[in-house]
Amino acid sequence: MKETINIGLAGYGMIGRVHGMNYGELPFLYPGALPRPVLHSVCTSREESARGAAAEGGFLKWTTDLDAMLADPEVDVVDVSLPNQMHADVVTAALKAGKAVYCEKPLSGTIEDARRIAGAVKDSGGRFGMVFQYRFIPAIMKAREMIDEGRIGKVFTWRAEYLHTGYQNPNRPMSWRMSREAGGSGALGDLGSHVIDLVRYLLGDFDSVQGHLETFVPERPLADGSGKTGKVTVDDVAWFRARMADGSVGTVEASRFATGTMDDLNISIHGEKGALRFQLMDPSFLYWFDEALPSGDFGGERGWRRIETAQYYPGAKAPPARAPIGWVRSHAENQYAFLKAVVENSPISPGIDDGLKTQLIIDAVERSAAAGGARTAVEQE
Repeated sequence: MKETINIGLAGYGMIGRVHGMNYGELPFLYPGALPRPVLHSVCTSREESARGAAAEGGFLKWTTDLDAMLADPEVDVVDVSLPNQMHADVVTAALKAGKAVYCEKPLSGTIEDARRIAGAVKDSGGRFGMVFQYRFIPAIMKAREMIDEGRIGKVFTWRAEYLHTGYQNPNRPMSWRMSREAGGSGALGDLGSHVIDLVRYLLGDFDSVQGHLETFVPERPLADGSGKTGKVTVDDVAWFRARMADGSVGTVEASRFATGTMDDLNISIHGEKGALRFQLMDPSFLYWFDEALPSGDFGGERGWRRIETAQYYPGAKAPPARAPIGWVRSHAENQYAFLKAVVENSPISPGIDDGLKTQLIIDAVERSAAAGGARTAVEQE
C-alpha cells in the first residue's frame, strides 16, 4: 500500500471546505486503514481564492488552471465540488487523465450530461464515486439492515422530505443554484437528490413518478449590487408521488421555502410487520414500531422504540460510538468508503449507477411536471 494518496480539490466553497477538513481527519478515525490522504492541490476560478484556499487548508499547491491540476502526475484523486453544470466537463477530463474521481451530488445538471459522465466512466474503466452522505448515518444503515432482514415485511407506503428555509426572502440575491444553466434544477436536484437516493438505498428502484414543481419568486436581485434583477429558472419547491418497483407508493417533498426549518430531512416507512422513522435533526436514533408486539386493554406493549445508533461505525477508533453524531461525520464516512474502495480496487458505493439513477428520477419528475403531473415512467438507463 502506498504511504499517501494525493487529493486534488476542484472548487472550494462550503462543501469543498468540508471535504478538505475530512481528508485530514480520516487517519484519526481509521488509523492505518488507508494511505494518508494529502491535500495536494486546490483549483478555484480566481487566484485570490485559490491562494486563500491553499493557505487555509494546507494544500501543497494552488492553481486556477484545472488542466494543469489534472495533468499533474502526483494527483491521485480529483474531488469535484463545483456547480452542477460544470461536473460533466471536469469529470470526463479527470477520468481521461487517469484520475479517480469523487463527485458531489447531483451527478450533473442535465440528463444528457449525466449520461455523458456514465459513458466516460464505462469507457475509461476509471474509479468513480458519488457523494450521498446520508447513506452513511448509522441510523440509516441500521434501517437498511432491518429492511433486508424482513423485520418490516412488505412495504406499503413511505414519505420522504428535505426541508430548508431562507429562499422565501425575495431579496436573497441570485446565485448559480437559482439558474438552470448553472445548477440544472433547483430544490429537486439540490435537496431532492438526497432523499431520492435514500429511498433507493432503502427500498430499491423507482418505477414511475407524478411531479409538481413551483417557483414562488420568479425574479431576484443580482448579487453584483447593480440593482438589476435576474430570472429564476429553477424550482423553489418540488413534490412528487412515486411508485416503486416493489409496488410500494410514497411521496417526496424538497423545499427551500420551508419557513421555520433548519436541516430537516425526514423519512418514514410503513410495512406489514412494522414501521421505521428517521429525522436528521435527531440523527443519533432510529425509531421502530414492531407490529408483532401484543396489544391489550391498556395499550399492551406496542409503541415506537428509540434505537440508539449514534456513531456505531465498525472499526472506527474515534469518536466513541456512544457520542452524538454530527453532520460532518457522515461526509467523512462517505469519503472513507470511496478511498478504501479505490485503494482495494473493490466496487465503489455509491457509484456511477447510483448517480445516474438518481438523475433519471429527477428527469422523470421534471418531465411529469411539464406534462401537468402525468404519471411518467422512470427510464432505467
